[in-house]
Amino acid sequence: MTGRSGFYSIRLMGAFRLQGMNGHRVEVASRKAVGLIALLATGRDGERARQFLQDKLWGSRESTQAQTSLRRELSNLRKLLADEPEPLLFTEGSRVRLNLRKIAFDILVPGAANENDPREPLGVAEFLEGLDIPGEEGFEDWLREERARLSKGSEGWGAGPPPLFTPLPSHVLDLSQPAPGFDGRPAVAVLRFLNQTDDDALDFAAEGISEDLIDQLCRLRWLPVIARSSSFHFGPEIQDAKAVGQGLGARYLIEGRLRAAGEDFQLAVSAVDTETGKVIWSKRFDLPRSLANESLSPLLEDLTAILSAQIDHAEQSRAAARPATSRDVNTLIWKSRWHLNQMTRRDAGIAQDLVEEALRLEPENPEVLIQAAWRIGWSNWAERAKPRDMKAWSKLARDAMRADPEDGRAYAILGAHELLIRNTARAQMLCERAIELNPSLPLGHAMRGSSLNLAGRPEDALLSLRTALRLSPTDPFVFHTLGELATAHCMMGRWDEAIDLSDQSLIRRPAYWLAHVVKINALARSGDASTAVEARRTMDQACPGFDHNSIDWLPFVDSRWNIFFREGLQQALDNKNPGDA
Repeated sequence: MTGRSGFYSIRLMGAFRLQGMNGHRVEVASRKAVGLIALLATGRDGERARQFLQDKLWGSRESTQAQTSLRRELSNLRKLLADEPEPLLFTEGSRVRLNLRKIAFDILVPGAANENDPREPLGVAEFLEGLDIPGEEGFEDWLREERARLSKGSEGWGAGPPPLFTPLPSHVLDLSQPAPGFDGRPAVAVLRFLNQTDDDALDFAAEGISEDLIDQLCRLRWLPVIARSSSFHFGPEIQDAKAVGQGLGARYLIEGRLRAAGEDFQLAVSAVDTETGKVIWSKRFDLPRSLANESLSPLLEDLTAILSAQIDHAEQSRAAARPATSRDVNTLIWKSRWHLNQMTRRDAGIAQDLVEEALRLEPENPEVLIQAAWRIGWSNWAERAKPRDMKAWSKLARDAMRADPEDGRAYAILGAHELLIRNTARAQMLCERAIELNPSLPLGHAMRGSSLNLAGRPEDALLSLRTALRLSPTDPFVFHTLGELATAHCMMGRWDEAIDLSDQSLIRRPAYWLAHVVKINALARSGDASTAVEARRTMDQACPGFDHNSIDWLPFVDSRWNIFFREGLQQALDNKNPGDA
């Protein structure tokens, strides 16, 4: 909207905008300041109680801290508007008020300067589009309610429902082309989840879950996610996946249904490939009756990790099927990942060639740098490289961090490097930062668990390793996580658990030497000498190049753990029958 002389103008639909009374735009950098203005604008007579504002915007803090933060935000806003002829904000004891008679809004606000003026239809713009205040659940709930109220034309706002989706002409926006800025990678759209319970009040809960899933998926830096203001226009049920995908420019659609299940609830979620119309994944999740944020958070982390893995796998398969003449960067990266996941020397060599070609084409592309760092890091780990031979790995990971400081994968990969050069404390810090950026990142949790094992804290490692396993149970490298879990149990003297987890690891990777070492140790130390001897024979056949020096390569902070695992192997050797070689 355009401002009018003598009035402030505030845009709440779409990206927030504040224009001063003198006609110039006022840049409000603080998200909480934007939230504060919106909360006041939607209050009766532009007024809210201080306590209400504190609860919504600083509910995660202690009361005295919240009071101080509100005072500071109000003071900053006044300074921002110091050159204006009339004040925008008033504080009156326990209440805060907007000067509505001097503000023109783009929505109906009773008492505003333009209350009786005609306004343009709301269109497809979203209320406070893009505004997110992490950690403040009270504000997120309020924001969701206001968006729902506006979209339904609630009484008191005077706005009708938004018009039906009308695609832009292709000369303006060609949705058949990849999302700009993501180097040709496929987009995913989350449709509004459907409430199939008998309680209409749960429409809000179903929509809230799908909205929170969008927020979680946006943390996956490699995956373009269509904004809810577009994806929710297609409704919660997929009629024609291909048509919806074309309308949104999305290769994958996520749809969900909230259902009653006895006294509790169940959420059914599916992922659809819009090019083929096929469901590539579906699963049902049990939910508690309360549907509280704290109970839904683990579900959303699970969903994000699973969907990431499923789409990643689908894209690898799609790239592998493309002709060898396809040499765009995105295809090179997906093909490289596919070959690396085959875990053969031949495929590892092909993966290296593909990544190096991608690096030559786009040496500063964050995704290329991350995949190059991951490939060389895995090679260094598999070949038990010495610290002096890991410099290229470190450089690529650091370059990836500089190229995109918000991608948790780069931090986790650098953390793995620091782990193997015995900088365990720094490795933990990097992995924690990776998890902070993306709580659904299995690699971050797995590397954090490994770092705790190597620091001699196996009890603390269990939670991180189990989280990694839960987030990515079908990952091609899950044998590593299972081996780390087996190691933790062995270090704690839980022999049966260590044996079982080692077996689970070896089922998936028969030549994984560390899982063999842990199993032999657990068998020998539990007193099962004959089975330990047999396990040692199996290891000799599966890992012909293994020797005891490999155990010393493990970067334990306390070398007594290296001795511990060497002694367990020796115990199995000492129990050999005289005729055994």
